[in-house]
Amino acid sequence: AEPKAILTPEPGTYAGPVRIDKPLVIDGRNQVSIDAGGKGSVVILDTDGATLKNLRLINSGSSPNDIDAGVQVRGNFNVIRDNVIEDCLFGIDLQQSEDNVVRRNRISSKAIDLGQRGDAIRLWYSFRNQITDNIVRNSRDMVVWYSRDNLIARNDARGGRYSLHFMYAQHNEVETDHFEDNSVGIFLMYSDGVAVRNNYIARATGPTGIGIGFKETSDVDIRDNQLVYNAVGIYLDISPYQPDTTNRFFNNLIAYNGIGILWHNDW
Repeated sequence: AEPKAILTPEPGTYAGPVRIDKPLVIDGRNQVSIDAGGKGSVVILDTDGATLKNLRLINSGSSPNDIDAGVQVRGNFNVIRDNVIEDCLFGIDLQQSEDNVVRRNRISSKAIDLGQRGDAIRLWYSFRNQITDNIVRNSRDMVVWYSRDNLIARNDARGGRYSLHFMYAQHNEVETDHFEDNSVGIFLMYSDGVAVRNNYIARATGPTGIGIGFKETSDVDIRDNQLVYNAVGIYLDISPYQPDTTNRFFNNLIAYNGIGILWHNDW
């Protein structure tokens, strides 16, 4: 196909893995599956400006070192939307990728122990991406590492470990997400300037259950969230950490938690 072509494969199941190295639109029209046969990632998106939509991506490999995924993104300005990703170790993995849209995908991992599953959505050194309206079931984490200026909004994640885990990730926005029946809701580690607004976090009830946790994190804005029936509603560990900064909590509902707010240190 020529660059910028629109491909609409005939209905059926196609053998992966697939590598896309030019800007194409691939539309499965909810009738096309791509099966990686248990090896590697189903789709490797190694280009800018491509669109994957209305596909069913299944049966990735099982290597955590290789990040076997439904989609590996290695480019900018791509759109991955309205896909079903099943039986894939990782869901959608973005590495050093900018200005992508990940929207309305339904993602689940392999049927293995929780700690051995991959992450539903993983951002690594990736900036200005929009992660919105996705449904995640029975994956491990959604992670944002060394990444900034991303929007994570209106996602629904259940049955995992960390609904959302930030590590060295500054100036991201988290809005109107629904995180329920995970081990931890949102955890911010060394991640300053994050805004967490209007999210519903419930039933993180295990021995490490936390609604929103903070580790050496400063200058965050936590507003209008509902933290309901968690082991710990808010967990603060040396936060804020940077001198002359504050963490701002306004208008949050903290109800029916074992502990409402836990200050882990004596600062």
